[in-house]
Amino acid sequence: MSLIWQLNPECHIGNSDRLRVQIDEKGHDMKRIHEATASVKYAKSGLRPCGSLGKLTAGLVLVGFAMVASAFEQPSDGVYKDRIDWGMSIDMTGAASTNEVPWVRGFQSYIRKINDAGGIHGRKINVMVEDTRYDASLDRVVFEKLVSQTPVLGISGLGNSSAQQAYLPAIRSGKVPVIGVYAVTKAGLEPPTPMYYAAYCGPKEMAQVGANSFSDRLKLKAPKVAIGHMDVAGGKEFSDYVEAEVAKRGGTSKALPIKIGAADVTSQVLEIVAMKPDFVALYGVPTPTILMMRTMAQYGLKIPAFAIMHLGTPQIYAALGPEVGSNYFFVSCFTPGSADEESSAMKEMKAAADKYGYSELKDNINFVGGWVAGQVVAKAITNTGAEPTRAKLVASMDKGFELDTKGMSSPVNYTKNDKRGLIGLRPYTYDYQAKRFKAFGEYNDYIKFVDPLK
Repeated sequence: MSLIWQLNPECHIGNSDRLRVQIDEKGHDMKRIHEATASVKYAKSGLRPCGSLGKLTAGLVLVGFAMVASAFEQPSDGVYKDRIDWGMSIDMTGAASTNEVPWVRGFQSYIRKINDAGGIHGRKINVMVEDTRYDASLDRVVFEKLVSQTPVLGISGLGNSSAQQAYLPAIRSGKVPVIGVYAVTKAGLEPPTPMYYAAYCGPKEMAQVGANSFSDRLKLKAPKVAIGHMDVAGGKEFSDYVEAEVAKRGGTSKALPIKIGAADVTSQVLEIVAMKPDFVALYGVPTPTILMMRTMAQYGLKIPAFAIMHLGTPQIYAALGPEVGSNYFFVSCFTPGSADEESSAMKEMKAAADKYGYSELKDNINFVGGWVAGQVVAKAITNTGAEPTRAKLVASMDKGFELDTKGMSSPVNYTKNDKRGLIGLRPYTYDYQAKRFKAFGEYNDYIKFVDPLK
């Protein structure tokens, strides 16, 4: 490849009016530039010199580098000259779609913002969304498709905890990293692997902050807690974690599993009536959560309940109404879009939501979570360099990194031995009169309840 720049005719560079830089056509990085020479002689005729040759040469080198880098392709890893394919395995139409679709839209919005600004290292990010319909049998099919049939650089999502656990051995032994997991599981995090990175509040951390902060808030020495959870792997883990935290305080708890798609929770509520707990912990999807709170109210129960972050949406609070909703709280590592504190980063996210047609989702905390996951993925790709491959992405991620989301969440921090990412959480409620979410304290106020980074 030969790159030729015409110089100013009023200046003089020896016997030529041009500078030729030779670049190895077979090379794909700066180490392979085998010739960049110029001979500069000022004429005695009074012609002025051509300014800073060093600056000119540096500019030529940078332009040459950009041209060489953009020529790199690795289709088997989802990398092309002008784009990077990134996979998304998520429920778009099934039982969990109410939560997971806003997350996808938040992720897409952040990536679209990056693409509108030119992409990463000259390439646009093409997010390939595959609908699993919350069907465990489809999850594995989608994963294998993104690995080999329509290869991608990395994968995000995995919103079905039970399905995820079934093919975690394939993730751990494979070559495609999963970055930005929606349903965080113990099997994915322990022991840590360079192939799995959470970008969401984990069930353990939500249980730790929820159980302990409510025990302190209600001044309970030996709390009695009922745990209503969807009957999936993540729900069972959440229940076990709550039970462990309650036991540390000398209290008791009882797990109340709820089947996927349940249309009635009367039997679970009757057990709560008999148990008379101090508070209730909830894990699941919107419909049974709303049913649980409404049915408790029908039986005259005014017991406070805390839910996982996924269930902290304006839609749920609207469905509950002020009377029932006053007893409903959630714990989160993300700041809701309509929180009582609004950073410049939050305003930027809301503007993007309006621009890309998702105005109705900008106050949904799952949209915020997707936006932050998009930030994580964008930083991961950026850190991989101008010639990304799956192997380079894995090696780069395993070193760890920190990400300041500017108030969108608690800090994101990955280390070689800890892939949780987000460990700071705090409780929230909803102010029906102001139509805004209200945080209880700062993220750092509750870090004492969470296992520290390793």
